[in-house]
Amino acid sequence: MSQLAQDLGAQAIMLTDRAGMVLADVGNTDGMPMMMIVLPLLSTAFSTVGEVARQLRDDDATTLYIHDGTNYDLYCFDVAGRHLLVLVFNKKVVSSKIGSVWISAKRAVRELRDVLG
Repeated sequence: MSQLAQDLGAQAIMLTDRAGMVLADVGNTDGMPMMMIVLPLLSTAFSTVGEVARQLRDDDATTLYIHDGTNYDLYCFDVAGRHLLVLVFNKKVVSSKIGSVWISAKRAVRELRDVLG
């Protein structure tokens, strides 16, 4: 995750469980309402998306949530239906590029799937 943050210039990267509880993080989340508000909301959204994948019988789908905001860009990837990988970019510091994020984060998700079993 540290390498991913460095490669992309992310302000913070978090690995959460499906309830939105942070299991591991790198970077700085000070001043952001991530922990108490946003992460549980993302978790709820991904529960619905997971059911869509199940109904479509698509076990290996890549699910991605993108928030392109005024202050922050946020990307959230499903990791094996059990975890979320959340990337946060402060737009005042660096502009994220969706292509770079997509390629690098998909690689990280594959690696996390292997590590987390």
